[in-house]
Amino acid sequence: MSVSSLALGGWLTFGEGVEDAESLSILRTAVDSGVTFLDLADVYAEGRAESVVGTFLREVDRDRLVVSSKVFWPTSDDPIDRGLSRRHIHASIDRTLARLGTDRVDLYFCHREDPSVDLAETVQAMGELIVAGKVRAWGTSCWQPATLREAHRLADQLGVAPPRVEQPSYNLLERWIEADLLPCCKELDMAVVVWSPLAGGALTGKYVDGIPPGSRAANSQWLDAYLRPSARKAVRAFVGFCRERDVAPAVMALAWVMQQPGITAAITGASSKAQLQDNLPAVACTLDERDLARLDRWFRRGRRSWLRRLLSALRSS
Repeated sequence: MSVSSLALGGWLTFGEGVEDAESLSILRTAVDSGVTFLDLADVYAEGRAESVVGTFLREVDRDRLVVSSKVFWPTSDDPIDRGLSRRHIHASIDRTLARLGTDRVDLYFCHREDPSVDLAETVQAMGELIVAGKVRAWGTSCWQPATLREAHRLADQLGVAPPRVEQPSYNLLERWIEADLLPCCKELDMAVVVWSPLAGGALTGKYVDGIPPGSRAANSQWLDAYLRPSARKAVRAFVGFCRERDVAPAVMALAWVMQQPGITAAITGASSKAQLQDNLPAVACTLDERDLARLDRWFRRGRRSWLRRLLSALRSS
């Protein structure tokens, strides 16, 4: 299975933040421009993101695309309708396939770790989906190296397919995966597809001088770590560098991610066709060794991230 280095994701856009007609225009533009990887989840817009992409899939050659979705987060008030139990995994994939109007997804991600369920049950259930033909390969999102190694050990013991892809957050401001996750994925022969390559928009420079009313940062606390004074200082230097190079900061930030060793693809969203068209040149943008060295001076390697600290706290609670 091969994918384009730039993927289009549906978080916060398809089915809620963007009108359906504009979403379909974004999808058409992406695929016509060479994007072959569409990334979704059952919880995006409470399933409506999958439905929008399902409408789009009826007008294109489905076999040209790699379509992914995810399972874990609650999708109803039913206490059993969440997590990575066998029951929820099997029920969730059937609903996802119905919304997409297709007989399989190419990649199916466990959206987070679930310490409340025995890992062997999750690994077995994901392997069953592959045998059933509903999933071509499965992966994980925001799993820790120790859990990935154990999942591979269990898959071998159970005689089922192991996870083939990990999907962490990764960007110039969020580089902790370089220290241990990327080496682990290389060891396990796993691809790495990353989300938030623009740090929620922080790397575009839009928050350097403050938080505009109505922006994502004004309405969401998860971006706070990207807006600390030290982060803004680094982004300010980065934006100045991009002006010197006559390259849009979003294009430079995306290109940096896609050029990093071990990264298979970067997932980006778009709230309009114009925004997508502005970001597509990242595929052809190349950074030389001097460019990379300058960025390393402003953005530290391997820093332990706010997300990793949060996940560690959740696992220990």
